[in-house]
Amino acid sequence: MTELTLAIDQSTQGTKVLLVNPDGTIAYKVTKKHRQIISRRGWISHDLTEIKDNLKALIHVALENARMTGDKIIAVAISNQRETAAAWSKITAEPLALAIVWQDNRAFSLTNSNELQDYADLIKQKTGLPLTPYFTAAKFTWMQRYEPAVRNALSIDDLCLGTIDSWLLYILTNGNYKTEPSNACRTQLMNLETGTWDLKLCSLFEINPKSLPQIVDSDSIFGETTLFDELRNPIPIISMLGDSQAALFAENCLKPGQIKVTFGTGSSIMMNTGEEIVRSTHGLNTSIAWRKNGQTTYALEGNVNYSGALVTWLKDNLNLIIDPIETSSMAESANPNDTTFLIPAFSGLAAPYNYPQLKAALVGMSQLTGRNEIVRAGLDAVVYQINDIVMLMLQDFKTITSPIHADGGMIANHYLMQRLANIVQYSVAVSPIQELSGVGAALNGKSNGGLDFLPSQVYKPAIRKSDATKQIQLWTDNIRQLVK
Repeated sequence: MTELTLAIDQSTQGTKVLLVNPDGTIAYKVTKKHRQIISRRGWISHDLTEIKDNLKALIHVALENARMTGDKIIAVAISNQRETAAAWSKITAEPLALAIVWQDNRAFSLTNSNELQDYADLIKQKTGLPLTPYFTAAKFTWMQRYEPAVRNALSIDDLCLGTIDSWLLYILTNGNYKTEPSNACRTQLMNLETGTWDLKLCSLFEINPKSLPQIVDSDSIFGETTLFDELRNPIPIISMLGDSQAALFAENCLKPGQIKVTFGTGSSIMMNTGEEIVRSTHGLNTSIAWRKNGQTTYALEGNVNYSGALVTWLKDNLNLIIDPIETSSMAESANPNDTTFLIPAFSGLAAPYNYPQLKAALVGMSQLTGRNEIVRAGLDAVVYQINDIVMLMLQDFKTITSPIHADGGMIANHYLMQRLANIVQYSVAVSPIQELSGVGAALNGKSNGGLDFLPSQVYKPAIRKSDATKQIQLWTDNIRQLVK
């Protein structure tokens, strides 16, 4: 009999439940997608009730598997999409509105208002984050202003505001209301230096601190759960981490200068900076990687909004592909003389551009441009944005410990991985396990280190640095043309 950790990875596209062995390998995995609810205004939402129902079903299937194999589930760990905003009732735990997904830009008018813009520098100083609608605080404010059920709950002290980790914990434990620093630091309400909710920030965003969860260490005992009454005896929830930080931990990027790229719906490029708070002067975000045993580890981060989501757009909106697996061979078959660039600003562009109102565009098309060329432009857009962020990290931190670690759903795309190595001019080490977020959360609760593994493949730069520089300049020039 093996003692397993049940890891819940609640991502943007769906829910994953993993049964994780003590060494971090995955014994069993089951997945279910949930709807991406997109309004006519382009607002992006998730139905928390749908996610809860999916989670119940997946837990049941995973535990049935464990019973069949004779394994024992001894603990639970949670990783999650981070900046998505949820609101629910303290009394009933029922959602009060659709969750506002991290990609959603509806709170732009709030973050662009004079009332908040006057404090943009203070907000950046306290949180390490620029004032944009990407982060959770403005989404909470929007909910309180425009969702009647949320506004009513606030008036009668029945309101819980949290990121997805807090909501999952609440429904799994019948009311434990906690979060931890890797998630809390992305709300734009937590003070980086104190690791607590900042009263000034809460006041600026009109948030009552009583509506927010308690911040505890990332490897705390968060409570006990019977997994929706599936278990006779409760087991502890031993870890919660934001998905990107969980992947950083699993990749064993535990020393300053180590960096990883997680390819999910978006991409998170994160560098461990150790115990030092590195305040970026080049548009990157300063975050907390984790806090274990009271000791905080910090990180620099840049985010690409559309990675896997860009491939989904090529498939579902343009019907250029049937299966994402096609994109690698299509890109490799594209005409090398084609000059098409895809600027994937479907919800603006983040660092280093920070143009939340920029619209997406295909530029440089000619008679050479066809399906293969547009698909290649899509994959290249992901690479160029990642490179932009890596170059900013070099300016803020000076040193990157090679290789760059890569994980997530797109690491099987050979064109993408080789293209990344070519453009960033660093080796790219590909994880042998795609599902690193859930694994990282499980290991965070049980050890002080990530996975002990060799990469499945290492891609080395195959073009000269001067050629990479020329291609990067063309990308940059096209963006500048759009924002003139």
